[in-house]
Amino acid sequence: MINGVLKRFFLLVLLISISLSNVSYGQDSLATKASKLEFLNDIDQRKWHAKVPVWVPGFRGSLAYGGITQLPESGDHNPIDRLNGELGVTFYLIGDISYAPKNWLFNVNGFHTTLASNLSFENVDKVQFSVDIEGTIVNGLAGYKVYEKSNKDSYFNFKIYPYIGLRYINLDIYSQNTAFLNIRPDWFEPLVGFRVPIQYKRWFFATKADIGGFGINNHMSWYVNGEASYRFSKLFAMGLGYSAIDINYDGKFENNYLNLGIRLGGPVLNVEFHF
Repeated sequence: MINGVLKRFFLLVLLISISLSNVSYGQDSLATKASKLEFLNDIDQRKWHAKVPVWVPGFRGSLAYGGITQLPESGDHNPIDRLNGELGVTFYLIGDISYAPKNWLFNVNGFHTTLASNLSFENVDKVQFSVDIEGTIVNGLAGYKVYEKSNKDSYFNFKIYPYIGLRYINLDIYSQNTAFLNIRPDWFEPLVGFRVPIQYKRWFFATKADIGGFGINNHMSWYVNGEASYRFSKLFAMGLGYSAIDINYDGKFENNYLNLGIRLGGPVLNVEFHF
């Protein structure tokens, strides 16, 4: 049911976006008879940038759950449960909004996902059961432009933004129809990375990568993204990209020892608004 509602929502967003692109593209053509690309020289005046995903096909990954004990970690603890398998996204909601005044870049992005899995979970009593996983990841970052090269005649622009920020991770891993497994770790971790946007005429390309946790409290994560988008007008663009994220947690959680790793990756089609 959730998948059906999600598909109808994405289809509605896509249809509205296409309608907006036709209207705004026509406006650009009337306002810029000398050159349909003239508006590109003024796009930096639009400081806000928002993305909405309309397609997340086959966003898949893997999970390795190293085990827990019912007591705090000791030198001779034995894992009670182990879990390894493939994951697939069944519900995915993401938001991404940026504000870029002058040389600064501020961005908040995140997603909530429900994962379907083919995981075979077995405890020491040889009992097998299915597992559901839900996750929320939110990133807040601030960057500063350290390099820019542009050519207005050819509508080319190249920028580099190093950034720092904070990542919040919340996971809910629980067994279906049983009480064998119910863990909900959440934590904050610092991150550092860079974003490199490139414009050539109506085409925009961007690379983004960061690393978080740095082993503090045994947390470590990384994120990479590459995307290309086409600017239909001052307001509207559409883009296709690929993202991957890796999360690791190794340490005490409540009264248990938890060793957890999750990796997800896949393509995303975005509708983008600039205002």
